[in-house]
Formats: sequence, structure tokens, C-alpha cells
Amino acid sequence: MSVKISRWRDGYVLARLEERESGCGSAERFLNLCRARGIDLWDIRPSETGLEVCMAAGGVRACREPLRKAGVRLRILKKRGLPFALRRGRKKKGFLAGLAACGLILWGLSLFIWDIEIEGERMYSQDTLIRYLDSRDVRCGVPKSRLDADSLEEWLRSDFPEITWVSAQISGTRLLIKIKENEGLLSVPELEKEPRNIVAEKDGIVTDIVVRSGRAQVKAGEEVKAGQVLISGVLPVTDDSGQVVKVNLTAADGEVKARTVQTYGEDFEYLRREEPLTGKVRRGIFLRVGGFAARLQMPGREGTLWKTALEERQLQLTGNFFLPVWWGTICSREYVPYERPWTEEEEEAAKEEVIRKFTENLVEKGVQIEENNARIVENDSGFRVEGRAVLLEPIGVGRPIPEEEIPALEENDRAE
Repeated sequence: MSVKISRWRDGYVLARLEERESGCGSAERFLNLCRARGIDLWDIRPSETGLEVCMAAGGVRACREPLRKAGVRLRILKKRGLPFALRRGRKKKGFLAGLAACGLILWGLSLFIWDIEIEGERMYSQDTLIRYLDSRDVRCGVPKSRLDADSLEEWLRSDFPEITWVSAQISGTRLLIKIKENEGLLSVPELEKEPRNIVAEKDGIVTDIVVRSGRAQVKAGEEVKAGQVLISGVLPVTDDSGQVVKVNLTAADGEVKARTVQTYGEDFEYLRREEPLTGKVRRGIFLRVGGFAARLQMPGREGTLWKTALEERQLQLTGNFFLPVWWGTICSREYVPYERPWTEEEEEAAKEEVIRKFTENLVEKGVQIEENNARIVENDSGFRVEGRAVLLEPIGVGRPIPEEEIPALEENDRAE
């Protein structure tokens, strides 16, 4: 590829070797003489009247002596390459001016960012990160001189704790951001220092209790109510007679699991909306340059409804040289909406979908499901899916110790 480029840059000619009228010429001898003198010839092929060869523009003058000795003459058929193109362009000043203007525009566009690509995201979506970058004035069309890759990396690591590694690189007119997220534990949680109790977040029957600090107030098998103290942070110290002589306050810590009951449900209207396609399609094209857009598509009949999908592409000169030009195709499909009652099979499918979404939400939280039942209840407006699940889950949450739970002692006798 580099040899072709250099030949085009220096210019070359396509020529035909013809014998002189005397008929004693030899094209083969000419080739041998050129090779001996280092004159480069390529694409040698026979023709009806002789041989056709390609040679550098500078080799035409150097091959005069080989032509004379070989008894052949050289007829130039075509001139190719940059020098000849520029020579022909001297008469086309408008073309040269347009070419110079195009080069100037491309140079100006190369000073801006026209494409932002993010790789490695899993926890955060592309839209979330793009909106964040936009809030930091990092968007398509921003001058590259205003971007500081080091600052951008620092912003992302600071504002998104789950991102542990960031690399921001400007290449051509593209900003490429590569990130790595920590899927494990980000940091060791700090131990609670303020005095507190562990109380029940909801009603349930305790199945297991583990106390790391504090004093257990319930045991396995007991039924508890929401707000009831499970692990107390009040540790009274008594003397031999059983009288409280001092109170230690601590940050209660532990895990209390309980069997709980949770209900859920979702309402559905009596009529279900359907949007079947009629098979009619309208296709078109669109072009967007910066903030200006043009669309070419035949209009649909008045009163018809269409579902439209766009397939967009961005103009790309090289791997990393993007321009603010987008084009693509438009495909619109006609549909006729109507409403109809649900069938029994569809109601059952809706119930299974409600159960699935409820189950997935609990599994993500690490909650164990012991029993899960749902039913369909018809009503005047449609039907409702009602479910009841028996769960095994942690129910303890930290709460400050109320003053009334602390025995009345002198302040000097209390110690944390």
C-alpha cells in the first residue's frame, strides 16, 4: 500500500512500447536496458501493437537512451498521480478553492469531539453516564482543548464509588472512556458507634437470632411486632443484690431473621389494548448535520397510526475521525389499535408475570421465599392479581435508644 501511495504522490504514466517502422526494434531489450539502469517498470502486459508498461514520471526522460538502443518508441497513453492532477486543476480554480475550503472545514471539525464511547459499564447504564458527562459540559461538539482527561477520570471515580478504574482518551474526534466496576464489596462498613437498639422493621415470628453486641430481648419462636426491640443497646450492671448500679450504652449489633407474611397485587383493566400491524410500510431517509435535520418520507393517510423505527449511522472518515453528520433509514409500519376483553389464558399469563416480578425483586435482596400463592379476583373495572408470600428475611434495623428505656441514674454513673 505504501508503494502505491508513493507512486501516486510522485506521478506515473501508462505507456505503450511500439516498434519503429524499420521493424528491427526489440521491446525485450528495452526492458533489460531499463532494469540495468534501475528504471522502475511495473504492470507490464501485452497489447495488440506491443507492450504496455507503467513507469514513474521521472523515468520517461531517463529511458531515452534505452529506447534508441532497443529501436522502439514510447507512446504515453495516460498520466496519473498528484502532479498531473494539480497541473490539470490549474484551469479549475473553483475546484481547487472548494478543495481547499473542504480541507479547512475538516481541520476545523477535527478540533472538536463528535463521538463519545463508553466501554466496561455494567452497573451504570450508558444513558446514566452520558447524562452525567453532559452535566459536566462533556458532550458532542465540545472543543478538545477544553477537555482534561485527568480531571474527567477523577470526577468519575469520585462521583461513582462503584467505579474503581477509569481511562479517558481523546483519539481523533472521539472521546473513549473505559471503566471497571467493583462487583464485590467496595469497602469494609464502619462499625456503628452511637448507642442504639435493633428493632423489628415488620411483624413476624423469629426463627434465628445472632447477637454480636448488646442484649437479646427475644428468642427463636417468639412473635414480634414492628418497632419491638430485638437487641437492646442498654446494658445494666447490677450488684449482688440485683440493684442496678450502672448502665452501659452500646451500639447493638446482630442479625435477627423472622418468618414474615407479605401481600402484593396489581390491577388490570377489563379491556386489553391490541395494536396489530396492517402490513403497510412507509420507508424513507433522513440526514442530520449538527442541529439541522432533514427527512424524506411519503406522508401517511390522514387518521392512520404508524410505528416508526430509525436506523442511524454517523459519518466516519477513519477509525477515530467522526464528523457531526448522521444519516439513516426510516421504517414506519401502520397499525390499527382496538380493545378487547382478556381471555382466561391471558389472565393466567398476567398472574404468572406478576408473581415473577415479585419473586425476582425479593431474590435480588437475598430474601428466602417459603411459600408464594396468588389468585385472580374479578371486579367491576377488570381484575386484580392478589398474592400472599411467606418469607424468611432479616427484620432488624438500628434505632437510637429512647430516653425512657435508660434507667434513671446519675449521669456520672453512666458509661458508654
